[in-house]
Amino acid sequence: MITRRFLLGAACALGMTGMLSGTALAAEPMLTGEGMTIYFQMGGNSGDPTTLARELGAKAAADMLKVKLINQYAGWDQQKMLEQANQALASQPDAIVVMGHSGTDSMKRFLNDAKEAGIVVVTNNTRLPGTDLSYFGLDNYEAGRVLGEKMVAAGLKKGDKAVIYGTFEQTAHADISRGTIEEFDKAGVTYDKLQWSNEAVQDPSLAVPVLASYLESHPDVKAIAVPGHGGITAILAKVLDAAGKAPGSVITGGYDISPASIDGLKKGYVTVVVDQQPYLQGFMPVVAAVLQKRYGLAGLMLNTGGGVVTKDNVDAIAPLVEEGVR
Repeated sequence: MITRRFLLGAACALGMTGMLSGTALAAEPMLTGEGMTIYFQMGGNSGDPTTLARELGAKAAADMLKVKLINQYAGWDQQKMLEQANQALASQPDAIVVMGHSGTDSMKRFLNDAKEAGIVVVTNNTRLPGTDLSYFGLDNYEAGRVLGEKMVAAGLKKGDKAVIYGTFEQTAHADISRGTIEEFDKAGVTYDKLQWSNEAVQDPSLAVPVLASYLESHPDVKAIAVPGHGGITAILAKVLDAAGKAPGSVITGGYDISPASIDGLKKGYVTVVVDQQPYLQGFMPVVAAVLQKRYGLAGLMLNTGGGVVTKDNVDAIAPLVEEGVR
């Protein structure tokens, strides 16, 4: 089973101290986080398509390393994420895994307080620029650029019109949008920028009538790009269906593979999905937190963006989605 093979491989890697034969470290036990408590921000809601793989990855690492894991769910509300970080801090755990959606400036006081208290902070999903924290997630700009590039390669040409449904404020998600925008500019694709609402971020079904109405009033639109939101990507098939658009008639692209986006890819409603491998965003921060707490090994980084999913490779990915590891 793939999940088991992955965990066994990770366990072997983490047992490196036991392989240093002939040194004083040879008798050291395998890396363990026994006795440690880690708070972990999961971002969305428990079990939802954009959160489940991250939950399973974090649990697998915590079980393997004997860590007490306390999950936090914010429904992608940035203010709630900041509040949860401070709530975790008040409990004085060994480590806190945060998401960077609130921004470096907003989290500066929290980060200073955590440092003074000797609490390890690791970032997942969205980095905090200007900090030296270990980070496991996408290079946001690069991922947005790849989304735009792959949508152009799917058939967009100079003079075609698209709509970019996202956020364009000074946040990490704005970096994703910027990457997509620059690729469209390079290809001569024109576009409208449509700002998503906080309500749609938390309940993607609210985006269906918004985007369907836009398509109906702009029949010349050839593409929809959703830079950075798995939940909204998952409802793109419903958007096209509500607007009376046939599968493949509009090039669509977004983020995060899920059962709904897999179904959309197979039926032709979804063209390309950027896969940020959230299982790794759950698994690796727990490992990094233990490494830093035990050995002072900090500043670890991994770009978890594993490429894109299209109709050409969706059949190979689908079983892994069902397992909850992709």
